[in-house]
Amino acid sequence: MKSNKLLLIVLLLIGASDSRAQSAQAQQPPALIAEEGRVVSVSRGSRAQAFQIASAILKETRRINVVLPASYSQSSSDRRYPVTIVLDGEANVPPVTAVSDELSRNGQIPESVIIAIPNIDPMRGRLRDLTPPGLSVSGSSLNEGGDRFLDFIEQELLPAVDRQFRGGEPRTFIGHSSGGILATYVAATRSTYRAVVAIDTPIHLGENWLAKKLIERAKAAPTPLRYVSLEARFGWPDEAWKTLVAAAPVSWKLHREQFWPKESHESIGMIAMYLGLREAFSDYSMLAAPVTPTTSILPYYAKVGAALGATVIPPRKLLQNVVEDLLMEGRGAAAREAYNTLVAGYGAPSDSARQLDRIAEVERRPPPAETVEGLLATPFPTPEEARAYIGEWVGDAWMNPDEPRKGRLTLRIKVVDGRVVAEIEDAPLPMPYRIRRIEYLRITPAGLTYGFMNGMRPRGVVLFEGKLEGDLLSGKSRFGGIDFRRPDGSPPPPIHFSFKRASSR
Repeated sequence: MKSNKLLLIVLLLIGASDSRAQSAQAQQPPALIAEEGRVVSVSRGSRAQAFQIASAILKETRRINVVLPASYSQSSSDRRYPVTIVLDGEANVPPVTAVSDELSRNGQIPESVIIAIPNIDPMRGRLRDLTPPGLSVSGSSLNEGGDRFLDFIEQELLPAVDRQFRGGEPRTFIGHSSGGILATYVAATRSTYRAVVAIDTPIHLGENWLAKKLIERAKAAPTPLRYVSLEARFGWPDEAWKTLVAAAPVSWKLHREQFWPKESHESIGMIAMYLGLREAFSDYSMLAAPVTPTTSILPYYAKVGAALGATVIPPRKLLQNVVEDLLMEGRGAAAREAYNTLVAGYGAPSDSARQLDRIAEVERRPPPAETVEGLLATPFPTPEEARAYIGEWVGDAWMNPDEPRKGRLTLRIKVVDGRVVAEIEDAPLPMPYRIRRIEYLRITPAGLTYGFMNGMRPRGVVLFEGKLEGDLLSGKSRFGGIDFRRPDGSPPPPIHFSFKRASSR
């Protein structure tokens, strides 16, 4: 059956005129035909499947290497993945697969379908396909086939990828050296790609022809673009880059890094792919997502998707954390929404039955009376209300009652510009860990409660509820805004604290 389909495509190409071939291509785009038994070993256990596609535009059959994302077989059939186009596919499929896997597993870029396009000929064919018309590279003519090659990708290859492998937007284009020339030309002339990574690109050719092209597009304020230039031997002239940055609209994100003399034209490839993808999708990274409130995380990724021109699924690790955190906050409906997003994007987790039971149990509870965002929004007392506590208090916090008391902690409550502020200093710790800003402060009938966000999960407010007796403020801590339990279901042991007044104002 597969050989018959390939024969039909070949016959159509041989028997039709150029105009009729283009009409047939428009009606029935070519398909990617798997090369039986041909699997390209890449890295970290991944495999690239080799395909062929008969192109009416190029009038030749091209080999394509396809790497599917890790979650592809588990995710919902409705999920569509970003597509990453990589030139010089015969050489670049291993490094781009390795860096994409590393970054996506750590929640820094979205998973994508990687399409690596090998050169049909390492010399003349590469020069023909990767050189845009109007530029001469290595003595080539000014009428090479870069535009035709890009038409093949956009009009034939990408539709086949979308149809057969659930490809979608945003689309990324990566090229190194001559591939970087075509990548920069893509950034200057095509709106198909939201992100472009150009590696060690000889921008100077043709009297900065590529730079002028991209600057012209920047001045026209077209669709949003993320363009990253990583440079070792070649790259942007400084003045041209400054002009580009000055001309770029606010919807553009531009980034440039230079690695000379630490990298060569050949060695820069892998590190540039890693840094280029990381930078292009820096707003997607779970490191850029808000920490609190938990309910703000999914809306944040809706905004990231809008900036990228497509719906994006948040990182798997982050979604797993969001589900757990929302359950601890008593937000059953929000936890179910995050869980459904997790399952659609990555498949059901191994403990799905347990998680669904927990979600249902939390949904039956009344809304939480105390929330993290409510605690953090509590106004600090006025200077007059806090007058009895303003000054320095020295003491300790401990979990084990046998721990020695060394007076290592200093609680400072002061007035700055008419407002009460507070901090804790842990003297033995190095900066910047020594000082922690107090984010919650309230005067109570018994004394004073202060707190701050937990520096790690669970994302609750650590509240120190103190009772004032003379010059001694003492008490114990609890998690505020969440119901955190240990694996056996018991609450965590409290931290006890005691401070003695050292000075007052």
